[in-house]
This record gives sequence, structure tokens and C-alpha cells, in this order.
Amino acid sequence: MDLREDQLIRYSRHINLKEVGAAGQLSLLNAKVLIVGTGGLGSPVAYYLAAAGVGQIGIVDSDAVDLSNLNRQILYGQADVGRLKVEQAKKRLEAINPDVKVIPYPKRFETDNAEDICREYDAVVDCLDNFTTRFVLNDVCLKYQIPMVHAGVYKYFGQILTIIPGQGPCLRCIYPEPDSLDMNSPSCSQDGILGVVPGILGTLQVMEVIKLLLNVGKPNSGSILYFDGLNLSFDQIKVQPRPDCICRKKT
Repeated sequence: MDLREDQLIRYSRHINLKEVGAAGQLSLLNAKVLIVGTGGLGSPVAYYLAAAGVGQIGIVDSDAVDLSNLNRQILYGQADVGRLKVEQAKKRLEAINPDVKVIPYPKRFETDNAEDICREYDAVVDCLDNFTTRFVLNDVCLKYQIPMVHAGVYKYFGQILTIIPGQGPCLRCIYPEPDSLDMNSPSCSQDGILGVVPGILGTLQVMEVIKLLLNVGKPNSGSILYFDGLNLSFDQIKVQPRPDCICRKKT
């Protein structure tokens, strides 16, 4: 399959990159990426994946748009308040790029449906806001050998880690006792978050996904990259896989 004339123009800045070219753009158009959570992180992730021409984007979220979302969830506007996020996101993304097919999953992501949702995708993006669901996503991605790009945000700070099954650590390697994490973790709803922070981490997630799909560059799979917005600094912390990690034993 060759790129159409309009696609050659739309993606010309990609095609001009020697690491991408027309063949790479075709790979993006044939790729399938799942976004779990379409909030502060999921919004910029979805926007940039659609703009990049990723051919199929799955979006999972059971929530409706709330007025308090609008300082950071850039997929939505005032008129979307009260409407399902995935339905409004589908309309917005397909308007951005008609090459993109958006598959909405208006449901909670949980153990009972995780495998059915994830198994057909080439990459998964963790845009969740709780660790319980993150570990479900972590486990199913490892089971089906799907790379996952994790990010988390809080106040002025964020972190990102790319999880490649069999290479480097997974979330359970880093958090071997996850049961109490949500209970003891800080909350953006209580403590706040600067709206631009998930935008920064979300675009970094997209960078990692595109690198994985094109097989270019080096993924951030062996360390957690921490972002400090107050000091505008990044710190990379090496993390070793745990030989006794339950998830690693499943791969």
C-alpha cells in the first residue's frame, strides 16, 4: 500500500525524517494503540497519536466530562460537560485526522475485561489515576507481550517508564507490595495539579509509543524519568528488574 497524495502532504514532516520516511508513516497508519484513561494524560496522548496518523486508537474510560477536568483535559470543552469522555473524544480525534479510526470503550477497565480489550493492540498507554487498575494493565500487557508506557502526575511533578515485556522492570518490580499504594498515595483531586504537567508527561508518552512503533531510538525501559516542574528539571533513576517479581515469572 502506498501513501495517498494528501497523506504525503499531511505527514511530510514525518516523511522527511530519515528514521521515519514513507515506510515508517505507513507503519504508523497500520498500528493499533490503546489508551487506558482519557483524562489529563490521555487527552494529549490521544491528540498527538491522532495527529501522527496512528491508524487505530482505542480509548477506555467510563467517566463523563466534569467541569473540574477542563484545566488540563484538553480533549474537552465547556459543551462536553456531562457527556461521556470516550464519545466526545472519538468525535474530536476523528475530526483532527480522518485517517484515524477511534474505538471507544465506555467502561471501567478491570480484570474481567482487560484481556479482551488489550490483546489486539501493538502498544498500550497507561493514563490511569490509580495503582490498582495500573497493576491489572501491567499484568495483562506482560501476559500478551505488549509494550506499555506508564506515566503518573501530581502537583508539579511527573514520572514516566516504558515497560517492555522481558526487558527491564515492570510496575511490580518497582512496587512489590502494591496493595496499600492507593490508600497511601497523594491525590490530585485533594492536593491539586498544574494543568500543563500532564500535557508534558503525555507528550513524552507519545514520543515513547512512536519510537516503539517505528523501532527507532532507545526506549526509557530501564529507568524512571522524573519531572520536576518547579525547577524545570529531569532526573533519570535506574531501576533493576526484580528476579522474584510475580509478573516477570509470567512472561
